[in-house]
Amino acid sequence: MTIAFRSADTFAAHAVCAAAGLRDGLRAAQFYVRDLSHADGGRMRERRNVTFLSSAVARLARFADWFMTSGANAAIALLLPGWRKLPSPFTPGMLNEVAEAVRRNSLLHNPLFNAYFFRATIHIIEYYSEPPYLVLEHRIDAARRLLAQNEAIAGPETETGFLARVLLALADTAPVAKVGRSRAAHSLFEEIEPNIAVAATACVALLLAGQGLPAKNLDEDAFFAITGALILPRLKMIAALIAARDEAGLACELGEIKEMY
Repeated sequence: MTIAFRSADTFAAHAVCAAAGLRDGLRAAQFYVRDLSHADGGRMRERRNVTFLSSAVARLARFADWFMTSGANAAIALLLPGWRKLPSPFTPGMLNEVAEAVRRNSLLHNPLFNAYFFRATIHIIEYYSEPPYLVLEHRIDAARRLLAQNEAIAGPETETGFLARVLLALADTAPVAKVGRSRAAHSLFEEIEPNIAVAATACVALLLAGQGLPAKNLDEDAFFAITGALILPRLKMIAALIAARDEAGLACELGEIKEMY
């Protein structure tokens, strides 16, 4: 690779990171706006001892949330209708495509690695917890760049070996900044650190989906739920292996989960 190519690739990588950071800034602003919208007790029927200031702040925050949501929805519908679509893990060869996307930087397209793990993270969080939540896309891109830097050292690897490195990278960059209150009958995020639980579910779903749909009329959300239930007894072991930086142990654990499936 020439110096010119390296410079172009570096510029594209910085552009991808900057764009993700800008979007994260807007997401963080809306997260805190939504948090302020509950200053008067939210939309509960019984509101006791609510001050005028709390009520005014909550009403203003709800209006700001509506304005930001409507603006984002309109912009996406007009400019990029497929932006929020989850890249389906059931797409043939998706795992290989995600692995290839680690090295790709584009000024026009969001890398598939970022798109899959960002959207999968949102789907998984929405299943296990209530809003508001905050996922930082630029941290997922940081994990992608970490993987790209270490790729030459890692050399050829298996599917489980690649996903083990992904797990370590996502645990390091911690894209899940905040999750909401756990939904009824779901205590996953109370037992396991959310970044580890979400990354493990997304990685295992990507690994298992290559074997096809386990049942007809099963969508991605249902498959994430099945995957989460499948790996729940092994999450503490996965967390311990991540803490120990045991890449080989993680790959072995993922291989055993695949065989069990």
